[in-house]
Amino acid sequence: MINIPASKCTVSDSISHEEAHKPDVAAFSIAKTPVTNAEYLVFVKETGHPAPHHNSVGGSAHLWQNGAFPPQIANHPVVNVSWNDATAYAQWLARKTGKPYRLPTEEEWEAAARGGLNGKPYPWDEGIDRTKAWYGQKWNGLDTLKPADYGAPNPYGLHGMAGNVWQWTADWYVPTFNGRPVAEETHLYRVIRGGSWVNDEDFLKVSYRNFHPPDFKDFFVGFRVAMSAKE
Repeated sequence: MINIPASKCTVSDSISHEEAHKPDVAAFSIAKTPVTNAEYLVFVKETGHPAPHHNSVGGSAHLWQNGAFPPQIANHPVVNVSWNDATAYAQWLARKTGKPYRLPTEEEWEAAARGGLNGKPYPWDEGIDRTKAWYGQKWNGLDTLKPADYGAPNPYGLHGMAGNVWQWTADWYVPTFNGRPVAEETHLYRVIRGGSWVNDEDFLKVSYRNFHPPDFKDFFVGFRVAMSAKE
């Protein structure tokens, strides 16, 4: 876990991906990388929680099958997990360790991703290429994703805050119209951040926001855990 100091962080506004406000973000801790297949397997074995089930795509190899995965992807981010699955994992980890693990809020995620570099497009500053993040790829079986610590860390030492896998946050997505929440559409979608292996570089900008229903699963969505700082 990496300690993130309290800050007034530039966080994207729900009206536009590029407009922003500056909320106070209390100190917290967040995992250095997304949760890996190996880490998620411990959770599955100890709780009996359903394992990710990946049908082969275009004849390519499975990632998980029958509750297991090939050893060469043990350190890759787990994918095809819903917000509900991610939350269950965090709750299990909290019980197991006695520490208050949870999903990061959206504001925490962005504060962590920025690494103190407010106003910069990517977690490490300017510019992007495939030595810094994994993006713009097509499905390639077991080689589709990279290890969870792939690419350039940001100034806080966090890996994978852009590319490889989108990451669930704790928050509901709140759509707006003329600056006001659209009440009938709230509590339908959870926010995901960071972009993934399948996206182009614009989706990997720290300011970019996306959302899916909490039961959504796919090959490009994973998660990482966080916890509040001790009082």
